Amino acid sequence: MIMKIWELLDNENGEVGIKQIAITVAIIVVIGIVIGIVRGNMAGWVGEIWTLFLEQIRSLIS
Repeated sequence: MIMKIWELLDNENGEVGIKQIAITVAIIVVIGIVIGIVRGNMAGWVGEIWTLFLEQIRSLIS
């Protein structure tokens, strides 16, 4: 599994690739779901993370 991830990352050119961003987002989402289940306030947390992602994407684009 880890080898496949490294192969995906090796194929990407440039400093920050789409695959790297997708893998990072997936890991953050999984961690967020676990935290949300533990804390019990999933809806509010997902909204906060979604806002954070949108702000980060906007800062990368501009």
